[in-house]
Amino acid sequence: MKNKKPRKGALQIVGSIEPVIWMLAIIIITFSFTGEKFLSWGNTINIIKQASPFLILALAETMAVLVGQIDLSVGNNMAFCTVIIALLMRSGMPVWLCAVAGVLTGACCGLLNGIFIARFKVPAYITTFGFGTMFYGVGSLITGGVSIPAMEDHFRFLADGSVFGIPMVMIIALLVFGVVWLLVYRTSFGRNMYGLGGNREALFLGGVDPVKAEVIIFTIIGVLVGTAGILFAARSASGHPDYGKQWEFNAIAATIIGGNSFSEGNGNIFKTMLGVLFIQILKTGLNISGVSPQSQSFLLGLIVVVAISTDVLLKARKEA
Repeated sequence: MKNKKPRKGALQIVGSIEPVIWMLAIIIITFSFTGEKFLSWGNTINIIKQASPFLILALAETMAVLVGQIDLSVGNNMAFCTVIIALLMRSGMPVWLCAVAGVLTGACCGLLNGIFIARFKVPAYITTFGFGTMFYGVGSLITGGVSIPAMEDHFRFLADGSVFGIPMVMIIALLVFGVVWLLVYRTSFGRNMYGLGGNREALFLGGVDPVKAEVIIFTIIGVLVGTAGILFAARSASGHPDYGKQWEFNAIAATIIGGNSFSEGNGNIFKTMLGVLFIQILKTGLNISGVSPQSQSFLLGLIVVVAISTDVLLKARKEA
């Protein structure tokens, strides 16, 4: 007679559910009572449109987490990409070339980060903060602190258009998510990413050059940042260096709240998606409820501190 596997009890099942799912359920139920328009179809579409470019930016941050690093430049670099896109569009360049230029700009920013982090061994938080600040400064000098219009109709379609009722911005975000999923979970390159975050020595012994791999990864992060920049520029119909303010914090927050761990150098893009939804729904619900921006920043900061503290404590408990 075969031994039957013990059935999981109700508490075990509940405990196996990711905390971010409970958090999502709580804020959705709460805001459905505090805000009359929260559960409306129009608000749902608004959340999707705002979360889509945010998701791409958070995926970029998650890739940094996979290699055991952190990228503090994603917000400023994305804003710099919107400036380049808008300037080229104003000069009369075709929309598709402007979009390509935005992605290439992001890739160059990521490449610089990767070279200094992997080749010159400068800590990631110093490198990315430094380059992010530098590109913010360059963008401010170019624009003079003034928004550069990007009003071309085909470009605006990326943010406001839809295909068969599905927002175009959502389609793009899901396509990017699918490409990242394939790269991370279905290629040897993706396995090497986890190796960089977990055991670089074993990766080197396996014949992989960690320096080259990390440079490539940060370049890919830059491509994602440039793609997010396209959608941000399309949504705002302009480019401005201030568009990236606090977005690196939001991307890190989504990664941590989703359940990814900086301390262990591992991550999961599905968890990041949940983190993005949580932050975007929270911000939208607080706006509808009339909560001030200052209080929103305090609350989000508190949640991130609690999430990071919990991550550190759990790691210490495992090692004990």
